[in-house]
Amino acid sequence: MPTWLVVIFTILGGAAVLKILHALAIVVVHPVTQGAMYTSTARVKIRKALDAVCMKPGELLVDIGCGDGRVLRAARKRYGVNGLGFEINPIAIVKAKLLTMGRKGLEVRCRNFWKADLGKADIVSCYLFPDVMRRLGEKLEKELAAGARVISFNFPIPGWKHQAILRAASKLNNDPIYIYRIPDSLPDAARQSTAKVQEVVLPVR
Repeated sequence: MPTWLVVIFTILGGAAVLKILHALAIVVVHPVTQGAMYTSTARVKIRKALDAVCMKPGELLVDIGCGDGRVLRAARKRYGVNGLGFEINPIAIVKAKLLTMGRKGLEVRCRNFWKADLGKADIVSCYLFPDVMRRLGEKLEKELAAGARVISFNFPIPGWKHQAILRAASKLNNDPIYIYRIPDSLPDAARQSTAKVQEVVLPVR
C-alpha cells in the first residue's frame, strides 16, 4: 500500500477515534450536565471580562465547568489570582490538567461543582446553559460572601441584576458577558437578607 494512503487512513482513523471519545464523554456526563456540551470560551471574550473585573493577587477565582482551564490561566497570568476549576467532562479535564501542570496557584478538580461549597470564592466564572442558571443563582446566593463577583458568559442569571453587560469587539464572538456583584446584584429579598446579616456581624464600637 502506498505510504500516502497509510497516512490518510491513519489520520481518518485518528479522527474517528476522537469523535467516538467525544461522544462517549457526553454520554458519561449527561446526567449532570443535562446535555450541555463542552465548548471553550473564546479568548477575546475572556480578555474583555478580565478588563472589566479587576482582581487582586491572592484572590480566589473559581471557574465552574472550567473546560481546558483557559479562564484560570488568563486570570492567573494577568492578576496573580489563585484559580480553582471544576470539570467533569473527561476530555476537558485531561486537557485542563495538562495545560495547568506545573503552574503555581492553579488547581483543576474532576468534581461536580454542585456538590462543592463555593463560599471562599472572590470571583466565580461560568459558561453554563440557560436551563441550570436559575439553580446556579440560588446556590451562589446561599454561598458567596459580600463583595464576590460573578462573570457569566453568554447567559444571565434569572432574577439577578447585572452590573454590566459586555461584548467583545469581535463579529464571531460578541455574545453577552454578564457581570454581577454580591449583594448588589441579588434579588431584592436576598439582598435585604444579606444586609441584615452584615449588620449583625459588624463589630461594636
